[in-house]
Amino acid sequence: MIFVPLALALQLVVQQSTDSAVTRAKEAIKPLVDSVALRDAGFFPIGFGVGTRDLTPFQGQHWLSLGRFANNQPVTLTRPTFMMYLPVNDSLIPIGVAYSRRIPVDSAQPTDLAGAPAEWHNHVICRAIPGEGQVITDGVDDCKARGGTPPPNQISMVHVWIVPNPDGVYAHDNPALPFIATGLTPPARLTSDDRLFAVALGETYGAKLFVAHRIDRDAAKAGTRSRLDEKRSALRQIVPQLRDAQRARDATKFGVLRKQLIDAWGALADEYRAVAATPEMRTRFDVELGQALGAHVHHGG
Repeated sequence: MIFVPLALALQLVVQQSTDSAVTRAKEAIKPLVDSVALRDAGFFPIGFGVGTRDLTPFQGQHWLSLGRFANNQPVTLTRPTFMMYLPVNDSLIPIGVAYSRRIPVDSAQPTDLAGAPAEWHNHVICRAIPGEGQVITDGVDDCKARGGTPPPNQISMVHVWIVPNPDGVYAHDNPALPFIATGLTPPARLTSDDRLFAVALGETYGAKLFVAHRIDRDAAKAGTRSRLDEKRSALRQIVPQLRDAQRARDATKFGVLRKQLIDAWGALADEYRAVAATPEMRTRFDVELGQALGAHVHHGG
């Protein structure tokens, strides 16, 4: 008889549960290949206001099943609440799914999915934040810390990524997404500088930090968006050159272009700060950037 050490046995069980979750996620999203199929299945894109679709560098775009969200049933792997995509060249690239539960704000969030430890995160629709108004915050503590009023319930979510993710299958973020979207090869593990490069790549196809969408929308109303668009244009011109350098395995040229892109994004970031409508949104921009680079722990979001 062969005896398997307990720790190894538990590890195998967790891996099997994770594999099962990924398999079910792939099966659930496979038929939903375009916006028509998604809408027919009851999914709709979430957004940040009129005309502004959800699209962030490390989470892509979420499509929500209003029926599943409203029913708030216990998690079933075959019925995700959200489908997640990278919108590239008028196509939707499937990247993952998300499950959610609506729970009281004083309840502890779940800690596993299908028997495997999983990284759940919380959202609350926080009201009356000074300088921001009503926004989705990273949990109750974040809402209160920013001076807002939390609602009685919070939304607890977990992602299941079906594309490679250096942060893990259930991670809050997937910093490989901007590389995938732009046709570049992501590193196996990302440093803070790699993540900054990824944030910069995101801007070339419309993926912005959450608050950057708000700043961009406000800038359009104020007539200052052209200053942001000019900076973004400089970033987009560099991406084809990066692809060419990577295909040619020219590490020196790739490094030079990479620095150019990061520097160009730095100029764009300064413009975001300059056109932000309130000091609070300017501060929030730097907080979200820090989170993206790994300098801060996410409470949710």
